Amino acid sequence: MRYNVAQLLKEQSGHTRRYTLHEDIGHLDADITPLSTLDGNIQFIRTADGILVVGSLHCSLELTCSRCLEPFTFPLQFTLEEEFRPTIDIVTGAYLPLPADADIATQIDARHTLDLTEVVRQNILLALPLNPICRTACKGLCPICGKNLNEGTCDCAHNEIDPRLQSLKRLLDE
Repeated sequence: MRYNVAQLLKEQSGHTRRYTLHEDIGHLDADITPLSTLDGNIQFIRTADGILVVGSLHCSLELTCSRCLEPFTFPLQFTLEEEFRPTIDIVTGAYLPLPADADIATQIDARHTLDLTEVVRQNILLALPLNPICRTACKGLCPICGKNLNEGTCDCAHNEIDPRLQSLKRLLDE
């Protein structure tokens, strides 16, 4: 996901370039298991300080349900909006000072190449749910025997009461 933006850096603010993205993301991160390519449209907009990348992207990932621990397909859609800043002036070739809070992932390198890989990886990880669930009616696992309750009931006795709550049960029984 590397783009040479030398010509766009020579343009005035407001000029744009549009690209269609169709990338294999199997190598992005060990925590990401893609089931499809990353697809979508991105737009590069020349700004006074660099290039603003705006896009709408989508893919399918394999996640593990946090209730039943079964893998499932998760369709992911996210938007990308990040400003990249050049490290070298396109006209003079001089190094440009970067702000103290500049992120390495959003720098345009000395060859005027803009790399979206790290920004896309971060946006995918941020778009993932904290506790992915395969379906809203997922029953999860039995806390006693560990059987997947979506596949049927188990033979465990589920009427045991936490010993700390026994006094409350006595109140309800009265």
